[in-house]
Amino acid sequence: MSQAPPVVDKKKYRTVYLRKRKMLGAKDFDKKNARLLYHFHQFFESHPSSMVHSFLSIDKNKEVNTWPLIEWLKAQGKQIIISKCSTTSNELTHYLFEDYKQLKESKYGIPEPQYGTIVLPKNLDVVLVPLLVFDRNGQRVGYGAGYYDRFLAECPSDCIKVGLSLAPPLDEIPFVEPHDIPLDYCITPLGVYTFNS
Repeated sequence: MSQAPPVVDKKKYRTVYLRKRKMLGAKDFDKKNARLLYHFHQFFESHPSSMVHSFLSIDKNKEVNTWPLIEWLKAQGKQIIISKCSTTSNELTHYLFEDYKQLKESKYGIPEPQYGTIVLPKNLDVVLVPLLVFDRNGQRVGYGAGYYDRFLAECPSDCIKVGLSLAPPLDEIPFVEPHDIPLDYCITPLGVYTFNS
């Protein structure tokens, strides 16, 4: 009797690709971030914006290091917006990033603003989107809480959604749900991938 093929779903993808990323050595991690930063500069030089939302890196998950990106954007005169998660309402509240004193690490290891000027999603030009893996259609797999799908649904239609990934895309993520909002671009160490064009 032949065995049924293994069930592959988003949960499995999260486990596999988070493990792969955590296995990156320090030298390789730094090199990939440096190459991504180079492509990041090029992207923003050709995409004018004034108000950019960024996630703050979770070090233990070896996420793309967003601090050099944020510092460069600030030096270009951009306003940086960051978020705080509510675990009770499953919503994000967005604040203007003005000072590192605003930040405190949550119990999940996420730096979060504790106070500041609140900014509404309708005012954003660009959102930098965290992910574990993405595909050539601009679909992504995140951590599974749904914060960003709900957040992106509140952003204006012309807000540019930009993923950041240390790995290249998959050909296709086979499970896409109606509430999944695709990326417009994804910046990686190898270059910038464009979708919806």
